[in-house]
Amino acid sequence: MKKVWSLLLCLSLALTLSSQEQFIEIRHNAILGSFSFIDTASGAPGSAPSYQGYINAQLEKDEQFDTLVAQYKKLDLQANIKREGYPEKRHSYISVKDLLWIHSANASSIEDFSSRTLGLLSPHDHATLIAIIKKTAPYYKRLVWDTTSASRTAIEQQMQPYKSQIANLFAKVDHFIGSQWPKSTPFNIILYPIPLDRGGTTAIPKGNNLICSYLAGRNDEAKDLVGIAVHEMNHILYDAQPLALQQQIDNWFTASTHPHAHLAYDFFDEGLATAVGNGWAYEQINGVLDQGEWYNFKYINGYGKGLYPLVKSYIEANKVIDQQFIEEAISIFATQFPDALTDLELLMNNVNIFSQTEEMEDINRYFEGIQQRFTMRSAYFSSPLEDEKAQLRFRESNRTKFIVLNKEDVIYLDYLASLFTDFPQRLNLKQSFLSSFYDQTTQSDVILVYLDHPNDYSALLDKLKEAATLKHGKMLTLD
Repeated sequence: MKKVWSLLLCLSLALTLSSQEQFIEIRHNAILGSFSFIDTASGAPGSAPSYQGYINAQLEKDEQFDTLVAQYKKLDLQANIKREGYPEKRHSYISVKDLLWIHSANASSIEDFSSRTLGLLSPHDHATLIAIIKKTAPYYKRLVWDTTSASRTAIEQQMQPYKSQIANLFAKVDHFIGSQWPKSTPFNIILYPIPLDRGGTTAIPKGNNLICSYLAGRNDEAKDLVGIAVHEMNHILYDAQPLALQQQIDNWFTASTHPHAHLAYDFFDEGLATAVGNGWAYEQINGVLDQGEWYNFKYINGYGKGLYPLVKSYIEANKVIDQQFIEEAISIFATQFPDALTDLELLMNNVNIFSQTEEMEDINRYFEGIQQRFTMRSAYFSSPLEDEKAQLRFRESNRTKFIVLNKEDVIYLDYLASLFTDFPQRLNLKQSFLSSFYDQTTQSDVILVYLDHPNDYSALLDKLKEAATLKHGKMLTLD
């Protein structure tokens, strides 16, 4: 009888390990690779600059490829589909681009990708996109896919031993986050190589896929990819929380009277992923806590490290995120960053930019001016000022509003004053200036830039960078 039970136990254990390994799928996809290739070549936000540099260096005199890039840039892939009922801060929108990432990661061929994506774009734009991918595929095959064959095989083999461990961590984090992930839905780690030995990489969590690039010229990428996978799977599980739990968490944050609550909420997704992935999971995999920096942005790094003991205690006690956890998370953020409410490095992190101009040269200049001086993780540009989409962005809570007016735009001052109760009065329009105020309705800071001359923009932003903190009512001028 003991032998029978022993045999059954071994069989049960073998089936469990097999099931865990099947739950985690690690693979490459040439369709995804071709899509990421043209997306990177176009300089799309979030792509790796070093990868773009490699593509440009290889194809700088190829006019046919330049035409493909130009055609791709004209496609509007940022259109959003709203998920009704979801809190605004909880990824209530999914973009066409998001769905293209998901479908390219799962497509078995370009024809399959075409079928999966029908209806996401107009028939004309869809046909254009598919034609671009078809013409891009040979470039990708020649410059990336064929040259990284050995690296692709090696990294998949190197990551195989980690599959059961990742699956085990996934189950524990799933319970802690309260996502109730369906066991029939696998977690896919879809890889695409960058044929370099140094430079930046990207990780894009979409649906049940972690789309992850790596440097094919490096030998120790597998272990790094495991760490990235656990960090990013936290984002996927947080996004997959049932609607009722998302609404509860949103209410726990927004109903809090703590002055730092909205900032703690802004960084909660990244802070939690850092505490779980770079803290708790790293410790589970390596046996020791990582003593280095966990993230390259001080607010996320500090918040993640501050949350780590709380996260660890909840996971070890088999508890699910609750109101007490959120209240403690808010207090931890405030303790870590007592001056956060006026720190421009933080306030410019999530920003809505508004202007009357629709000239791409001006729009790029406004974006780049902020990006060159501050860490800008999320930004939206809206124009013209009275546009319906701009009105929605003006009403967004807890996001810095950055408004740029030129001399000819002064006729819109009354309109702006109608939107904001505390909009400054009696402005001196004889010189360029930068001013700010706090809007109680949206609980956000509003920065107004007036340009008597367009060239004054950079100089005013230099003054803002030098100030380091935002002082409402103080006028920054070029005198």
